[in-house]
Amino acid sequence: MRPDLDFRTLRAQVESATWMPDFSLLYRRAGRVRLRDRMAVVGALVGTLAVFAPVALAGVFGRPSPAALGPNPDLGEPWSALPSAPPSGSFESTRSIRAAAGDLPDGVVVAVDVCVEVPQARRCNLQVVVLRAESPQRRVPFLLDALRQSPLDKLDQVQLTRISPATFMLSGEVSGGSRTSVKFRLDDTSANPGGVPVIGPETRETLDAEDRALQLVQYGDLFGVRQSDGMLSLLVDQPPMARRTVVGDLPAQAGWWTTGADLRTGAPAVAVSKDQGRHWLARAFNAPPGIDAPTVVTLDGTTAHAFIRYGKGIRHFRTRDGGESWQEVTTKIELPAPLNNDGALNGRAFGALVRPDRSVLLWVAGDSETVYLESLDGEHFGIVAGPGGGIDPVDNGYASLGASPRLSTDGRNWQSATLSATVLPD
Repeated sequence: MRPDLDFRTLRAQVESATWMPDFSLLYRRAGRVRLRDRMAVVGALVGTLAVFAPVALAGVFGRPSPAALGPNPDLGEPWSALPSAPPSGSFESTRSIRAAAGDLPDGVVVAVDVCVEVPQARRCNLQVVVLRAESPQRRVPFLLDALRQSPLDKLDQVQLTRISPATFMLSGEVSGGSRTSVKFRLDDTSANPGGVPVIGPETRETLDAEDRALQLVQYGDLFGVRQSDGMLSLLVDQPPMARRTVVGDLPAQAGWWTTGADLRTGAPAVAVSKDQGRHWLARAFNAPPGIDAPTVVTLDGTTAHAFIRYGKGIRHFRTRDGGESWQEVTTKIELPAPLNNDGALNGRAFGALVRPDRSVLLWVAGDSETVYLESLDGEHFGIVAGPGGGIDPVDNGYASLGASPRLSTDGRNWQSATLSATVLPD
C-alpha cells in the first residue's frame, strides 16, 4: 500500500528551493556602506587641508624671511640674534616742512607736518618748531595740533608769516574749506597750544613803512599789521583787482605788492602800494590768464619780476619803475624735457626769489627732484644745482624746505640745519 504524501514537508522543501532574498534589506545595508565610505573620504580631505592650508596661505600672503626662520644647520649657517620686530600696529612716521619764517642768523621758525602713515587713515599733526644751523635748544614745539580739527583732515596752502619780532601767524586751507589763521607769540608760555584764532579787525590803526600786509581769507581783503605789537588794522583802500593775493616775504622797503586778475579783462595783474594801502597802482599784463596768479619777486621795490605759468611754459615780465610799466622778456625760459610737455606744469609747486646780488632763481617741483633755474642778468635762465627742496624767503636769508632742510643768507651757499623736537600725532 502506497504511503500518503507529507504535504507539509513537501511544501517546506519547495519553499526552501525557491526562496527569494529581501532586496529592500540589501538596499539599506548597501546605503550604509556607501555613507561610511564617503565619510572616510571627507575625513581624509579635512586632514589634508589641515596640513596644507598654512602652506597655501603663506604662499599667497608672503613667507617669512630666512632671518625669521633662523640658520639652516644643514648648510652650516652661523647662529645670530633675530632682529627685533616693531610693535604690532606701528607705522612709519614722516616730517614735512610746510612753511618757514623768522630771522637769520638767530634761527628760523617752521611749520612741520608730523604724520603717521597709516594706510587709508593717514594721521597728521601740524606743529611749529625751531630750525637752526646749530643744535636747537628748544625741546617743546611752540604750537601743537594747529589748524586741523581732526588728524585726518587734509591741509593745503600752509603759510607762516612773521607779523612782529616775536609774533607769528600760521594759516592754511583745511579739507578744501576756507582759510584758517591762528596767531601765537614765541615768548608766551601760557598761550593756547593750538594758537589764538585771528579775527578781522574793525578799526583803522596808524601804520608806518615797516609794517606789513596780510590776508586772512584767500582772495579776500588785505589788512595792515603793526610790527611793534602785531595789531591788525583796516586799510584805507583795497587793490582794484579780482582774486587778489598778497605777495609775502618781501623786504619792508619794497612796499606792498599783490597779484590777481584785471577786473575788466581777467588778464593777470599786479598792484603795488608804497603808502600802506592808501593808494594802489594796478597794471594788467598783455597775456591770457595762467594756471594761477603771477609770481612776483623784488628786492628793492623798483625792479621787479613777474612769472606767469601756463600748462606749457612760463612767461616772464619785468618792471624797472616800481610797477608803473611792464615789459615782457622775450628770451624763452627753457625747461627740461619732463616739464616741457603740455600740462606738465599743472599742479606743481613753483617759486622765485631775487638774491642779494640781484640774480634771479626759479624752482619747480619735478617728478623726483626739484629743478632750479638761475639768471644772472634777469633774462637768460639756465639749470643749476640747488638745496634739494622748495625755498621760503625769511628775514635776512632763505630756508630750503626739502627732506634735508638747509639755511642760507645769500641763496647760494647752503648750510645743513636741524629741527627741534616734534611730537607724534595721537
